[in-house]
Amino acid sequence: MVAAAKTYRFDAYHVLPDSPQMQKDFLYVVASLKAKSREPTAADVVRIAKINGILPVEVEGFQEYPGRGLGGLVKLPDEQRPRAVIMGTRKFLNQCGLEIPAILEVTARKWESEKDSIIVLAGWDGWVRGVLKFVIEPQN
Repeated sequence: MVAAAKTYRFDAYHVLPDSPQMQKDFLYVVASLKAKSREPTAADVVRIAKINGILPVEVEGFQEYPGRGLGGLVKLPDEQRPRAVIMGTRKFLNQCGLEIPAILEVTARKWESEKDSIIVLAGWDGWVRGVLKFVIEPQN
């Protein structure tokens, strides 16, 4: 008997600075990158963004790094120039040179310690801007 593949559900996110504008920008970025990916969590992230009135925007130079993360240039609706955005594992973002603010580090470590959860970090301009938490969907 083959074990069923685990499916993850988008559960929570934490951004810094914790403001309505950053929450909106963060959802634009992660939904836009995920909409281009083949990752199993993509549809759930896009669904949550749409519930919050956020539609994915165009991503230039999209890159998928299987098992590590995603990247590309995302132009936020209120900005003139696109931002180079990276999202993925802690190790991947460290390799890309992004720093994790202490407050987000606390959240990331807490969520990493929770049973049946995984985290994804995302950022731009040299800093991790937010952490996403996914939890395993119970099998029926």
